Amino acid sequence: MSDGVLRQIDAFTTPGTTLRAARVAQGMSEREAADRLNLMPEYVDILERDDYASLRSPAFARGYVRAYGQMLGRDEAELLRAFDEQRDTRAEQSKRVETKALQLQSTGLG
Repeated sequence: MSDGVLRQIDAFTTPGTTLRAARVAQGMSEREAADRLNLMPEYVDILERDDYASLRSPAFARGYVRAYGQMLGRDEAELLRAFDEQRDTRAEQSKRVETKALQLQSTGLG
């Protein structure tokens, strides 16, 4: 595969997709994962959707990703690297300011 194709594949490999794939491969339900992690049931879904803004803070989200990865036997350093990259990308995108064309108001004068 070309380097460009590999980068595109990596773009779709997020911490959440990695965690979900590992959980499903082990035949574990979301509820079972939440019970093992002592998390509220909806947190597993939030983590697997990479919806970290729904959690208390980035530090909590990072800790949950780490714990979930450890429980599933995933490479912790790789998961956290992907988490940090994704968070940095989202922060950069939110900093961008969208501008609109200036709309002049009609004065009714000819």
